[in-house]
Amino acid sequence: MTALVYLLMCIIYFICVGLDIIMFFLQVRLLFTWRNIQWLRPFDTAGTPIVDMVTAQLPRFTKTSKPLSEKGKLIIALLMTATLRMTFGLFINLK
Repeated sequence: MTALVYLLMCIIYFICVGLDIIMFFLQVRLLFTWRNIQWLRPFDTAGTPIVDMVTAQLPRFTKTSKPLSEKGKLIIALLMTATLRMTFGLFINLK
C-alpha cells in the first residue's frame, strides 16, 4: 500500500512540475503584452504552443458575455493554473 501512495505522490509531483512550466510560459507571454524584452523572445517562441493551447481552452471554463482580451485570457489562465498548483501542492504536503 505504501508503494501505491509513493507512486501517487510522484505522479502529483510531476503534474506540479508541468503546471510550473505552464505558469512560466504564461508569465513570459504576459510580459510580452506589456513590453518586448529581447532576451525572453526564445522562451516565448518555445512556449507558444502550450500558451496557445491553454488560452484556447479557457472559454470552456469562463462563461463571459463578451470575449476576453489576450491579456485578460493570460491573467485568468495564470490564476487558474496557480490555483491548481497550490491545490496539488497541498496534496503532496499531506502526510
